[in-house]
Amino acid sequence: MKNVLLSILPGMLILSLSVPLQAQGVSVNISEETVNNLMSAIGPIKGKGKGSKNISYTWTVTDPKVSFTPGATAFEAKIRVKAKGITIKGKVKGKFDVTYDGVTNIIKMRVTEAKYPIKIKILGQSIKIATLDIAKYYQPKFEFNGPEPVQKEVSVDVGTAKPRIVTVTASGHTIRPVQDALTISVNLAYAGRDGN
Repeated sequence: MKNVLLSILPGMLILSLSVPLQAQGVSVNISEETVNNLMSAIGPIKGKGKGSKNISYTWTVTDPKVSFTPGATAFEAKIRVKAKGITIKGKVKGKFDVTYDGVTNIIKMRVTEAKYPIKIKILGQSIKIATLDIAKYYQPKFEFNGPEPVQKEVSVDVGTAKPRIVTVTASGHTIRPVQDALTISVNLAYAGRDGN
């Protein structure tokens, strides 16, 4: 197998293109660390609201992280809530969605849900005052180039009057989370014809 490493954004993203000798497919690997570097660059997110019983609260989310494990993706962050002089610290966990658009050759990632129930104790009784979904704050979507080749046709001089034109067509794709990385693969089909 022939591997080629490309640096798309210096210091940010390394894509590993795996091209089998039989040239059946191409894949792009995106590391968990790369996505988490993007998440860290967003910095803390803050907000405020008013919940049940007219209780006002403020919240801060820090240390957002995604994790890639075999067959699964997930989101997690630290959260701090202040309400009625009480500070609550916890973790918010959510869903991290990855899609691939074969028409545009774009990989899209986004947090789709990250809910945290805000509860405080008043006179020994736990009261839920609101449910916060921070997913909407992690927008716009994170986008990366996909695995399809830039060239759709290759012209090759085969020693005759006309060059041979090889058409490259991508078909079918897979998105596969593995340990600490995400692999997006497409199958490639080739067809040759004589040029003009």
